[in-house]
Amino acid sequence: MESHGQRQSYKGQTQERNRQKRSQDRDYDMTQEARRKAEEAEEAKNKTYETAQQAKEKTQSTMNQVKDKAAQAAEEARRKAQEAAEKTKETAQAGKEKTSGILQQTGETMKNIAQGAADAVRSTIGMAKNDDQDDPYYRETTTTTRTNTGTTGAPGTGNYPGNRNY
Repeated sequence: MESHGQRQSYKGQTQERNRQKRSQDRDYDMTQEARRKAEEAEEAKNKTYETAQQAKEKTQSTMNQVKDKAAQAAEEARRKAQEAAEKTKETAQAGKEKTSGILQQTGETMKNIAQGAADAVRSTIGMAKNDDQDDPYYRETTTTTRTNTGTTGAPGTGNYPGNRNY
């Protein structure tokens, strides 16, 4: 049989093995727990990366939309400014042509008025050309009165050379 000392030795060895086994189990559990936490941390890291990537893509998309809208607005403003400039140019050209026509018409009118005044002065002082009687303007503006009161050639008798009523 076994002696008390041997049993104690077996018991001590068993306890030691049990203690080592528990220690190993505890180490194993701690290792497993550390692995699980590492995996969770890796999953959290991946999820954070995916979330950040999605936010980056959304921000990029929004920026592109804003950029496109700004470009469209700038193009629209440029087009409208060009249309306004073209319209202004056309209006200025039309005004220039109208002003030119008015000035030409005014010049012609002033010339005709001056010519008429000059002819009236010439006619009044007896320096009118003889061919003025054939001038339709002269005929329209001049009233002829013929009087023949005598043959003396005195002024007012109708036979005076400066009198146009002969």
